[in-house]
Amino acid sequence: MGTISELCIVGHPSRLGGADTELDHQIYCWQAMGITVHVCHTAALDRHTEAMRLRERGCIYHASRDWPSLSGMHCIAYCNTEFLKHLPEIKRFARSTTFVNCMSWNFDLEVEMQGRGLIDFHLYQTEHAFERVSPRLRDQGRYRPMMFTPYFHADEFTFHTARAQDKFRFGRISRGDADKFGPGQLWIYETMTAPVLKEGLILGWDLRARRRFGMDPPKYIRGLPERAMTQPDFYRYCEAIIMTTDTFENLPRVGMEAMASGSILVVDNRGGWKLLVEDGVSGWLCADDREFVYKASRCAFEHEERQHMRVAARQRLQRWGLQPAMDSWSRVMDAWSTC
Repeated sequence: MGTISELCIVGHPSRLGGADTELDHQIYCWQAMGITVHVCHTAALDRHTEAMRLRERGCIYHASRDWPSLSGMHCIAYCNTEFLKHLPEIKRFARSTTFVNCMSWNFDLEVEMQGRGLIDFHLYQTEHAFERVSPRLRDQGRYRPMMFTPYFHADEFTFHTARAQDKFRFGRISRGDADKFGPGQLWIYETMTAPVLKEGLILGWDLRARRRFGMDPPKYIRGLPERAMTQPDFYRYCEAIIMTTDTFENLPRVGMEAMASGSILVVDNRGGWKLLVEDGVSGWLCADDREFVYKASRCAFEHEERQHMRVAARQRLQRWGLQPAMDSWSRVMDAWSTC
């Protein structure tokens, strides 16, 4: 068990975005460790943040940007640029400052604040992300990187095994950012085959995606904006998540959500997808668009294979269960206690 009794989040979890949803799940882990969790948001609370119901979960709120109230506290932020922007003042009061970069690229402010000696610890979930972001930080003063195992709260997702077989229902989910879409995404959907009619759903489709492709999805695919439906409802609909991106993913939370929900992953053979998916066992990894078409089509045709894969994927999630996460956070908190 770590040697601290409380910590403060600078920022706020939400239901949208990998870093925000990951932060939400870590709160469950910290509280299971007996840690009192404080929250000091970098903006005014809105209906989306209020909907997280953190007060009911036992979190203690500070007034937004009330940096003096952080006196003597260990403060942590997940990819929050406002945290980086206000670090000079936060550091005056905080006992320690920790930045969790959930991306595979550096924030310019992250590098600047590291150079000014204002970030005590940098946390990473994967070696491949660390290798990509650490070079710009190593020569910027004292650099204390640490690896941790993030917790995934699978209880929020129902595992669906019995699904309607009248159509092959598939989808993809992400923010609406254009670079979240691989250029061949719609071509893959059009070209793959199925023994029944195809029916698709894209959650995170807006003007940015339309501009990228110069068109809307075909009629058998609904394109919905972010937050148009809940993640559990989305995964209940999707037999498979067939998803290619232009980005190099760190450890995609949507992959964990799909695995917890029984939706088969057909995804890129790079980055964090390779940690989540054992190819041909708990899902499919694809090196190019043509491999996507082949493996998505096989997924559509092979019902028994899908059944085995969804069970294997759910079991694989134990790697990001409560005990491995608590063990790794204990090591982090031991390091914090030296500050």
